[in-house]
Amino acid sequence: MKETGLYPIVSDHAVLRYLERCHGLNVEVIRAQIRESVRTGVRYGASAVITDGVKYVLREETVVTVHTRGGA
Repeated sequence: MKETGLYPIVSDHAVLRYLERCHGLNVEVIRAQIRESVRTGVRYGASAVITDGVKYVLREETVVTVHTRGGA
């Protein structure tokens, strides 16, 4: 088989499933923890919630990303 020279791309979905299925990560527990962390902010229309050194960025009632103090 001829080499393509292509570099593999790994989707976020694949990484998430790998963590769930190969490392036993319970995504629903984490989702519930995030939901609880932002509940009040969502209720009052915040664009972000910062708690315990974590910034949850909101778009309406959806958490769209998460940052730590180091910016990563």
